[in-house]
Amino acid sequence: MPPLNDTMFARPPVYVRRADLSELWRIAADAQKSAPEAQLFLEEFERLSIAPEARQDAFVRLGSAVVYKDLRTKRQRRVRLVRPGRENADENEISLLSPIGGALVGLSEGSIFRWMGSDGRLRAIKVLEVTHEEEKSRAG
Repeated sequence: MPPLNDTMFARPPVYVRRADLSELWRIAADAQKSAPEAQLFLEEFERLSIAPEARQDAFVRLGSAVVYKDLRTKRQRRVRLVRPGRENADENEISLLSPIGGALVGLSEGSIFRWMGSDGRLRAIKVLEVTHEEEKSRAG
């Protein structure tokens, strides 16, 4: 196995729709106060770029269904990215503030994202498919 280097950890571009930016700002502000597990999301939030109009559906956003592959375990998983507090493991819904949610937000199909997990182990995922679904009821 080759030694770890900075090139391996180069992060791919991440995007946001202009229409979603204010909501993500609110989530980030709340997370800074009360969600220490949201560090990866907060790092990625700082890197978000406004997507060109033609690419509005080409990346992971709130409500997206995502198929990704864990490159360490080779396991594929389909999840849906939801607002904090609305995650449901039985429905494969994960919070934007979870480590995987923070890693996925803004990525396009084919993107590979690497980070060091809280356990000190290298994590790497590849986005295989992104589809957009309306988020279930927005009521509490």
